Amino acid sequence: MSIFTALTKWKYSVESPGVGRLIYREANREYTFPVYEEDGVLVLVGVPSSQRIHFFFNWYWHPRDFPAVTGARILPRIAGHLRAAGAEVRVLTRGEPGELDLEFHPELFECRGEASELLEEAGFNWFGDYSSIELLHEDYGLEISGIKDRSDAQRMLTIMRHGFPHWHHTRMSFHDRGRDAGWTLSICMFPPQSCASGWYEED
Repeated sequence: MSIFTALTKWKYSVESPGVGRLIYREANREYTFPVYEEDGVLVLVGVPSSQRIHFFFNWYWHPRDFPAVTGARILPRIAGHLRAAGAEVRVLTRGEPGELDLEFHPELFECRGEASELLEEAGFNWFGDYSSIELLHEDYGLEISGIKDRSDAQRMLTIMRHGFPHWHHTRMSFHDRGRDAGWTLSICMFPPQSCASGWYEED
């Protein structure tokens, strides 16, 4: 995307390594943010999906804390770069921890429809190969349950990653009982808080 190019090398830098990702580097720290386009507006997700720190010629994963004071410094810089390149920018943040149960994103219903179409195009049938697609409002994502076969679950996860490249957090687990017995995969945009155990990052 051309709006990510021709960025100056000052004390920090902004670049896009691929669709759905934006990398901000400052000194020896690196932050990866989800970014996507919606109705002609670039939406910058106001919390990084991953962080790294550079020591002795190598990058290392860094703990996930992202203090408000850090966001107040970084996010305006990124938005300023994108606006200077001619883009209209909106920063999307999530609610406070105590407000997550009240989160509601109606656009996720449309995302569920898109996910169903992507799976159908790949040859997967609802109620045949999986039992449900649920909305994860608090984490801004989807959960596909009741997948019979692990290899199908892995293929579905790949499909979801390509279909929603700005959703960087994924999880796959197995449930041997209940209405949705089988494999469950989840993919979301915000760092997961509703189901933190077992989540992992997309590289």
